Parts: sequence; structure tokens; C-alpha cells
Amino acid sequence: MAGARPTAAVLAVAIGLMPAFTSAPLDAQSVPDPVRTDLIDYGSGAFPLAADDGLQSTVARAILDGLGGFIRLPGIGPEGPEEPIQLLVELPAMTTFHTFAVPPMSSFGCCNGTHIATVVVEGSATGPEEGFEELASFQVAGDEYDADQEFPATSPTPVRWLRISLDGRQNPDPDDYRGTAFTDLRGYGEQEPREAAPDEFTGIFLTGGGGGGANSNRIELLQNGALVVGCRQSGGAVGELSGGIENGILKFLAGDGVPSLFVINSEGTLLGVEVGRSYGRTIGTRGGNPIDCAPLRGESDNGVTQAIDACETAIVYGVNFDVDSDQLRPDAVPALQEILEALVARPDATATIEGHTDSDASDEYNLDLSSRRAASVMAWLVEQGVDAPRLSAVGRGEAEPVADNETAAGKAANRRVEIEPGCGD
Repeated sequence: MAGARPTAAVLAVAIGLMPAFTSAPLDAQSVPDPVRTDLIDYGSGAFPLAADDGLQSTVARAILDGLGGFIRLPGIGPEGPEEPIQLLVELPAMTTFHTFAVPPMSSFGCCNGTHIATVVVEGSATGPEEGFEELASFQVAGDEYDADQEFPATSPTPVRWLRISLDGRQNPDPDDYRGTAFTDLRGYGEQEPREAAPDEFTGIFLTGGGGGGANSNRIELLQNGALVVGCRQSGGAVGELSGGIENGILKFLAGDGVPSLFVINSEGTLLGVEVGRSYGRTIGTRGGNPIDCAPLRGESDNGVTQAIDACETAIVYGVNFDVDSDQLRPDAVPALQEILEALVARPDATATIEGHTDSDASDEYNLDLSSRRAASVMAWLVEQGVDAPRLSAVGRGEAEPVADNETAAGKAANRRVEIEPGCGD
């Protein structure tokens, strides 16, 4: 698989279980105040339950991609929608919202007078079809240009499903040539911890197309701790996958270097999205025949071995740490074993272990965090018998992102380890 820099393969390892600011301080250095995370975002594990038509898909992208740019709602004219536009969203765990927010308008272009006027957010703890109660209802002002418009939640009830309704238009005008617009809806609060079950991602998932039936387009995955390997078959072509689970979310890089995120929802469906570009989505239901997949048969080298042989960088997702600590978690061992296996198989190879964070917290803090976590990976490898002179550890902090740090999805992709082989050493 290819990464931001050319890579022979991508392995599964997140440089931290939690965002960058959750590592413990070394001494008197204070831990930065937590940065608010948008919990209605693909990177936080939120996915639409149904967004099949053009309008719903557009609204889903606007709300869940976290980018905050504006979109014109397809088919919605200058007088606003004839009836409320609704979107159902499932969250990965029970969530208590304190605040909802809409990004600033713009005095030029979007969305002066054309934006949706009324937003209603309802939540349910029991299911996607029942038990909803109002969490917030507010009017979006048209002349807020400098900061988010924030609206307090009116109920502290923990919920798992959201029903978001968009209605009206700030300035209905049948003679306005501009259609109705929308920017984004963000939600802030607390979410219960979410860990994937031992075999949650293991299985075959039909993703549609390819002629239908058990041999149509599909994804087959095998989970081992936080490490996940497998293959995707599309149109007869088979590509290998390798990724890692962080906070119940599977992360990996596609062959062209585009980060992707996957979750298993409450119905056992595999939901995925590319981070960036069109935010194209994948929906996979369990079923289908096994794929002719070398990683699942143990017949292909792991991603780090391939990268070392090609003298290229391996991006690694899946080495998780305890919260507020650089202590490795037990579920990181399978991914660490992949690195160890590659180094043992190439006894003359040297490598630099690089830690990478997202952009939360300060540059200085992130650099320290990534350095200490990279050092923890190196120490584990040395304890397993790799000669210390073959290895070095360095923190890159937030300096080399593979995705946009403006979104929760991009931040998730940026928390990673890289293995840089010492070619020619």
C-alpha cells in the first residue's frame, strides 16, 4: 500500500489510543487543556444510518466530514425546503451533548441569507426508530462572520442515535438565483469509551456491485488485537489491507495514500469513509465467499518487511497506549510483533521509529509526546532481542500530517507510527 511518502505497504498501528494531549507529563510540564472534539464527525465514529439519495448524501457529508465549508442543497430552491430535511446518525457509544455549533457565515459567497434557518437535534438511547427526545432547537443567524454560533443542549440525556432536522431559510426569496445552503453541525460533550470486541472486524462483508451474489465486491478482514489485515475485492481485482483499531475505529491507508476509517455499527454493518476527496462511503453487510487473500493465508510478507525490502517508509496503525501514558496497551502486541518480525527477518537492517501526532495541543507538547511514544516502541523491540544499535527513535509531532488536521477524521489518520529503513547503512 502507498502512504504519504511512497510505501511498499501500510501496517496497522495508531501512535495513541487517545488524541495527542492525553499522554502523561514527564515532570512539572502541565497537560494542555483538552481540545474539544466534534462528536458528530466520521473521525469520532459517527455515521449516517441511511443517506442514499442525493440530498441526504449531501447533508451527511456536510455534517460528518467536519470541514465546515458550505454546500448548496440539491433540489432545494431559494424559498427553502418544503418540509424538514432529516438525517439519522448513529454514534459509536452513549454520548451526552452540552453544546451544538454552526460555523461562521460568510458575507460573500456563502451563506448570507441563504442558509438553513432552523436546526432541531433529537436523540435516542433505545434505537433509531423510537425513544427520541429533543436535545436542542435553534435559529441560525445570518450575520455571524467571525466565530461559531453556539447553542446549549437543553437535555443532558445520554443518547446513541441522533435525528437532525433542517428547515426553513434565513431569507426566503423566490427571485433569488441562489439555492438554499448549509455549512455544518457540530456537537460537543462527553462520550463513553468505545473498544472493539476481540473479533468485531473479523469476517466477510458484501459491499455491492460486481454482479451481485456471494462473489460480488466485498471486503474480508481478520482482527488480532488492534491489528487488522485482509483484502478488498472490487471488479475482480484484489488489494491487500492492513490497519489498526483506535477507540473502536479501524484506520488504514488505501493504496493511493488516502486514509480510510471503518466502524461496525449496532446492526453489524461495516461502514467506511475515505478521509478527504469526496468522502466516498462504503457499506458492507456480512456475507459472501472468502477472497483469495494472501495475508489471510499467511503467504505474504507484512507491511514493514515489504517496506524495508523496497527501502521505503511503512506507515503503521495499531500500537495503542494507555490514556495519559506512554505505556503500551496489551492490544498493541500483534502490531508490534509485525515490526519485530520484519526486523528479525532482516538482521542487517536498521530503522528509525517515528512517532506522529495530530495537531491538538502545542507543537512542543506534541513533539515530546511523539518522542516518548516512539521511544516506548523502540524499548519494546529491544526487550524482544533486537540490537539497540540497529534502532533509533524520533518524534515528529504534528509536523508531517497525512490528512487534514482540521477534522476529527484527519486527526485520527495522523496519529500513527512510521518505520523508516536505514537504506545503505
